Amino acid sequence: ASWFSGSGSDVFYDTNEVLELGRDDADRSPSMHPHGFAGTAAGLGAAHQDKESSPSGDNDSNSDSDADDDEYYDSTKNSAAAQANRMRRDLIRDPDFIEALAQNNLRSPRTAPDAAPASQAATGVVDYEASPQATIDHVRQQVGKYEPRTTLPAESSKANVGLVSILRKNVGKDLSSIAMPLVMNEPINALQALCEELAYNPLLQKADALDDSLDRLMYVAAFAISSLSIKKHRAERKPFNPLLGETYELVESQSGFRFVAEKVSHHPAVMACYADAPGFRLWQDSSGKSKFWGKSIELIQTSNVHIELPAHGDHFTYCKPSALIRGLLSGDRTVDFTGEMVIVNRTTGDRCAVAFKEAGMFSASNDAVECRLFRGRDSRTVERVLRGSWSGQLSYEQSPTRAEPIWTAVALPPDAASFYNFGYFTMRLNELVPATQDDLPSTDTRFRPDQRAYEEGRIDDAERLKTELEEAQRARKRDRDAAGTEWAPLWFVEADDPDSPDGRAWSYKGGYWDARAHHAFPQTVDLWHS
Repeated sequence: ASWFSGSGSDVFYDTNEVLELGRDDADRSPSMHPHGFAGTAAGLGAAHQDKESSPSGDNDSNSDSDADDDEYYDSTKNSAAAQANRMRRDLIRDPDFIEALAQNNLRSPRTAPDAAPASQAATGVVDYEASPQATIDHVRQQVGKYEPRTTLPAESSKANVGLVSILRKNVGKDLSSIAMPLVMNEPINALQALCEELAYNPLLQKADALDDSLDRLMYVAAFAISSLSIKKHRAERKPFNPLLGETYELVESQSGFRFVAEKVSHHPAVMACYADAPGFRLWQDSSGKSKFWGKSIELIQTSNVHIELPAHGDHFTYCKPSALIRGLLSGDRTVDFTGEMVIVNRTTGDRCAVAFKEAGMFSASNDAVECRLFRGRDSRTVERVLRGSWSGQLSYEQSPTRAEPIWTAVALPPDAASFYNFGYFTMRLNELVPATQDDLPSTDTRFRPDQRAYEEGRIDDAERLKTELEEAQRARKRDRDAAGTEWAPLWFVEADDPDSPDGRAWSYKGGYWDARAHHAFPQTVDLWHS
């Protein structure tokens, strides 16, 4: 993750915007909204399937009426944006495409709600904190047939900035003091970028349904690699830097998970997040460092990702790989991941060593990746091999002549180049949905005015608002210093963590989803007004 990649989930910058840098019911309707492809079977390829336990269910189609189509085509048929939208809508109605979805057994689970605890059954009170399904079902009822957007309000801003002239005096230094122009941003922030990494979360829900621990490890490895794929075409810009105390939530009612993140520290800049679903729990905090080497920028991750699969009691950890942003002088910037990423099942001892092929002086890496899976602690016997590319597809090599794809990246929208190369899942992250906006806390990123102005193409307004927000944040810091008080995050706490590289990590302390359900968020600072 990097400020160039668009995920921005590993290395961040200060308030001056410096550069620190399945199983759906298989079941689920094939007429899925196009924005959901990245989090559903369409993005998971022809998967390794547990045929004996493959579920089946009823379809709940959400197709549009012909009358709506006629009105849509008549009113906007000459619009370039409408042409792109028609391509999307035609795709999800194509019989071959629908059949491919139906055959893919990795659609995310729309399971029955979690079994209610005995105390809940007795009192009739829903424990939203303990039941992600309760939150997901509630939001499904709220949004109904609402169709999230598949484009942005305005096309990409022009980023005509001499980056090398900004960086050339800082060779070999940590890039924590280099202010970057607003037009180097993309219209999501670092909290939303962490959420973006869950676009392929059905891989985790599939893993939880498998009996063999190596099968589960295989799909967790595929998920870890899939989260890197979003960086392939996003080397030009960085995400917005959240204000201290800023939060972001997403309740994904289609693929079935919920997510909350908070900026918990400003110096150093740290974002913490937690996601859960009936089939997994994930948490991480993002911290790291970056250095400029003249022709490239190196981005080094220093914190772990934690994943739990509740059906088996598995606890996986891994540290995301370092990244190199190349082509700073030529202007053709590319992202390469380097070294090895080791994914460990702390419960069983199984591990997966993921090796990234780095580009040479005269050869490209082709984003190649190889995964070697070992069963049990201290084993040196390679049980399975996965090969492919971190930006495109990962396959399980069952024999020298047979390879089975377990994950395939979703193609970008046809007009993605005009919209920051966002995928369908990313397009919706900053959308303020009328049916659910009253459930959000005032600290949610969707209410941030400078980012909203930037997304809408009002660059001058965004510059002014950004300056005002940053000055107000500095004023709050001066007030805390004068009072001798420290900032205390609302939803996350730092504690000892033997699995993390530095022995400490941020974890979710609970309370957010219960507060959301009862409209009882605590009073906090007004982030958006001075």
